[in-house]
Amino acid sequence: MDMKAGLFQEQSLKLNMTQELKQAITLLQYSSMELASYIEDLTLENPLIDVKDKPDSGVLYHTSALKTANASKKGDLLENAASRTATLQQHLESQLLGMKMQPQEKKALHILIHALDPNGYIEEDLQVLAERFSISEDELQIQLENLQKLDPAGVGARNLQECIYLQLLRLPERNQTAELIIRDYFYLFAEKSWKELAKKTKLELKEIQNVQDFIQKLHPRPGLAFHHAHDSYIVPELIVKKIGGEWQVMYNEESSPKIGVNSSYEAAFSSTDDADVKQYLSSKLNQCKWLMKTLNQRKATMLKVMHEILRRQTDFFEKGGHFLKPLTLKAVADVIDVHESTVSRTVREKYVQTPHGLYELKFFFSNGLEQTSQDITSSAVKSLIQKMIESENKLSPLSDQRIADTLSQEHGIEVSRRTVAKYRDQLGIASSSARKRY
Repeated sequence: MDMKAGLFQEQSLKLNMTQELKQAITLLQYSSMELASYIEDLTLENPLIDVKDKPDSGVLYHTSALKTANASKKGDLLENAASRTATLQQHLESQLLGMKMQPQEKKALHILIHALDPNGYIEEDLQVLAERFSISEDELQIQLENLQKLDPAGVGARNLQECIYLQLLRLPERNQTAELIIRDYFYLFAEKSWKELAKKTKLELKEIQNVQDFIQKLHPRPGLAFHHAHDSYIVPELIVKKIGGEWQVMYNEESSPKIGVNSSYEAAFSSTDDADVKQYLSSKLNQCKWLMKTLNQRKATMLKVMHEILRRQTDFFEKGGHFLKPLTLKAVADVIDVHESTVSRTVREKYVQTPHGLYELKFFFSNGLEQTSQDITSSAVKSLIQKMIESENKLSPLSDQRIADTLSQEHGIEVSRRTVAKYRDQLGIASSSARKRY
């Protein structure tokens, strides 16, 4: 009987250890926000967990602050987006207040407003909406025209052409040439078949170029100015900076809750003689201590990984993005003596604040390309391509082959024309023919 009891206890202990190990692995891959939410949920069922300090909202960064390998210097078309507080739907509904409308008109407008996609477009066919909401298609068409008169200009468009045209019609000073091109020759204009467009419109190529420059000041996705309400925020858990001439890695203590044991319940555990109460408190106390230990292990692992990243990528921290070197998860794992999967979990949705900006840890891991003088990452090649295109003669833009040749001749980087085209597409940069100015 004693042997059975002992075996049962041993199996229970192993099961408990397995569950705790799984939870520890889960905590390691949690982002700071996910971790804070997990701890908050845990405190509801465990009174012994004392949260001393919650994460400081002062260290929150909007995702737009995040640096990425494909980051472009091109500014956001909607620079005032961050100042918005209402959603697009709320903003539009507020403009209807005080308007005298029949119930059916109000219903139609409400349907259309809530059918808008994040860009501010109506993508669904009006006939489909009419059938779904038991309303006449004619009524929806009438109210769509009213919706398109609201702010922001371009809202309620069915496509990019209509969006731009609606904005042109709302300008204080009308641009008749731009209206003509967008209304009647949009596809020739968009595909940059400008010679054919010039022939049909009797316009000079320079005039068409001026229209493009003018239209680029408009907002192709007017709804995005309000879409920030659904954006996420991130907290850098790590900080890298130079102190006294030496690079240092620090854990941002403000990024996660500080956990302790609730002293009043701990005292109750010591003073009670009730076996059930003592067993309950003992279980919760063990869970609390496990959580504290696991959080310390998580912090230690993150610091180890970041220290090795710093050691491998010192040139990046000293000189910037062009000097990012190829680095694999396995290379870091081997040095800090953990499994590759542990490093993978550690860098998942973890962020570091550096003198060059805010980066996700996995940014520092990249495949390399062959180079005669040194290893170089694909992100560094993209950065070089972007700089070359930014400084090119817009009257004679660089072709992908010319870029590949320049990379080889001036930087010793051997890449194919197709690779240049792929990287250019990933950067969101148009082809040379589309970049050409007149």
